[in-house]
Amino acid sequence: MDYFGLNKNSFSEAIGISNNVTIGRIINEKRSPSRSTLEKIVKRFPEISYDWLLTGKDPMLKSSSQSSENLLTPVKPAKVIPLYDDAMTIGGANDYVAETGSAYAPTEYIDAGDWFRDATSAIRHYGDSMIEYPPGCILALKEVQDRRLIIPGRDYVIETSEYRVTKRVQKGKDTEHIAAYSTNMETYPDGRQIHEPFDIPYKSITHISLVLGYVVKANGGTMVYSKGKE
Repeated sequence: MDYFGLNKNSFSEAIGISNNVTIGRIINEKRSPSRSTLEKIVKRFPEISYDWLLTGKDPMLKSSSQSSENLLTPVKPAKVIPLYDDAMTIGGANDYVAETGSAYAPTEYIDAGDWFRDATSAIRHYGDSMIEYPPGCILALKEVQDRRLIIPGRDYVIETSEYRVTKRVQKGKDTEHIAAYSTNMETYPDGRQIHEPFDIPYKSITHISLVLGYVVKANGGTMVYSKGKE
């Protein structure tokens, strides 16, 4: 848990245990984990040695070739964030898509590495209204806790009870709204924008997260990172 930067709740979710009672008892009451729990841990975190879980001997990581002296050096915790792969964000003609039931139920946890140190979650993106983000890419997000700190001109994933969209945010028509803009300026034959800007009431926003960047797979399976317009 320390190595992956997880608490009891997030660790339980990551290995597929419905609540954190089991992990809490193992930690607090020094109970031995069941074989089923150990198998869930190594299935979710295959780099962890099963023998190390059982006995506490040998390196924790399968691939570790560190000497016993090097093992005394603290290991930098991984930055693990939840990926909501079944709760997509849309940026396109079909912007208004409800995602009832799937929001905030992580499909898995992924390692954000050094790319997105401030990321709090990741989500799959589809659509064509935001030309910076290829359809199917993974957006790295940082949730905004204080709505007063929303920065005009930056890209955000905005969620309401009716839809979830990725848009560039600007000041709205008044202090009670924000304006959501697309970067795809394509127009209909009559000159009207296909992806017109629209206002969203602050009170309708249930979650809003800053887009830190995105990850795509290039040829050969290499993971490629981009900071968007930065």
